[in-house]
Amino acid sequence: MRQTARLIELAEDAGFRVNCPKNPAERGGTVVIDVPHGLEVTRELLRRDYLVDYRPGAGIRVAPHFYSTDEELDLTLREILKILDTRAWEREPAAAITS
Repeated sequence: MRQTARLIELAEDAGFRVNCPKNPAERGGTVVIDVPHGLEVTRELLRRDYLVDYRPGAGIRVAPHFYSTDEELDLTLREILKILDTRAWEREPAAAITS
């Protein structure tokens, strides 16, 4: 619960909408972050070995596990920002994504 709360805070601080309950009692172990070009950003994150997936109409799903570190959560958000900033999401068109 602490790491999902941390992830929500990081995403909101970055200016992204979060599509999961804010109340920990109503939230599971995942956080869905709505970012521009989410499908393409997800593909680029996967190419860079980040374990995420895309939920159509919701965003990028990030699921911290018991072995995830806070630094890994920070890195995931920084990588999303870097992908958007450098337009690396344009590498592959959304139609090429099959996962």
